[in-house]
Amino acid sequence: MRVTIVGAGAIGGTTGVLLHRAGHDVTLVDRDATHVAAINQDGYRISGYVDLIEPVPAITSDQLATHVEEHGPLGMVVLAVKAMDTEAAATMIAPFLAPDGFIVSYQNGLNEERIASIVGPERTVGAFIHFGGDLMEPGHVVLANRVTTYLSELDGTRTPRSEEIARVLSAVTPVEITDNLNGYLWGKLCYAALGFAVSVVDAPVDLILEANPGVRPAVRGLVAEVVDVAHAQGLRLENIHGFDPNLFDRENPERIAQTDRFFDEWSARGKSSIKRHMGIHRDIKVRKRRTEVDFQVAPVVERGRELGVPTPLLEQLVGIVHDVESGNRAQDWSTIEELNAAARAAGER
Repeated sequence: MRVTIVGAGAIGGTTGVLLHRAGHDVTLVDRDATHVAAINQDGYRISGYVDLIEPVPAITSDQLATHVEEHGPLGMVVLAVKAMDTEAAATMIAPFLAPDGFIVSYQNGLNEERIASIVGPERTVGAFIHFGGDLMEPGHVVLANRVTTYLSELDGTRTPRSEEIARVLSAVTPVEITDNLNGYLWGKLCYAALGFAVSVVDAPVDLILEANPGVRPAVRGLVAEVVDVAHAQGLRLENIHGFDPNLFDRENPERIAQTDRFFDEWSARGKSSIKRHMGIHRDIKVRKRRTEVDFQVAPVVERGRELGVPTPLLEQLVGIVHDVESGNRAQDWSTIEELNAAARAAGER
């Protein structure tokens, strides 16, 4: 199948490489000319979970119009840009879509409605992805895992189109079609609350989650607030590949013991992991760029306000991330210790 992938970072690059390796007609599109040049010159390298170099074609965003003139309108487009770039990317793609063309959101956050507002719900396909990968340098991604992707039409129905997309994308990861996409997306937002909390500290996640620093109440409280907002919407949260947001539910009588066991297991396993930091940590410390906090944490706060569900820790986390991003605050232990003090003051254990 002909597939155009817009955004050639860790998610889009991995997807494009493995689809191309499986024999699909793939073109990567990225706005970073240096990254595109490196891919075209040396191939796209993936190391870590696999180790390979693939000569997948890549173009810059401003070359897309010429590409379409030469090769025809776009059919299947995988959108893998950062959440803050969703509207701009979807607007760029829209004029070039074939009559039966569509966009699959391979992104973190709640982006499907934003894409649908530009190209239409009938041309938008949702997906839950969970890539453990980092773009290390132009043309090189380190991949930590390949776990199941969950795919869905926006109305939750199973269609020939969704089955064909799942078949194609199974060259990248296992793919399942779900009728509970929001359960996965909001489960991932629970995971994101943890991810942002540990990424404003300059230390490996496994060390942060160990019992000695004593910051578990902060993490428990942050995740619980996302669970509160999800439940207020009547959502059934799904297990995110070993991260079960339901453990953090305030109504879970074994909540403290079960989450402590989860933290202990992560800490023990993490010390030998290929990837000991979240991609968020790398965005702040290495790439010096804006994170997706306004698209993964802030929307939960906003939805909580609409529903009358308090989210004070999440709101505090958004402010801390902004300060660390801008350099107004150090990426150190004081960040999570501040969150932890607030969580304890609110009665969290």
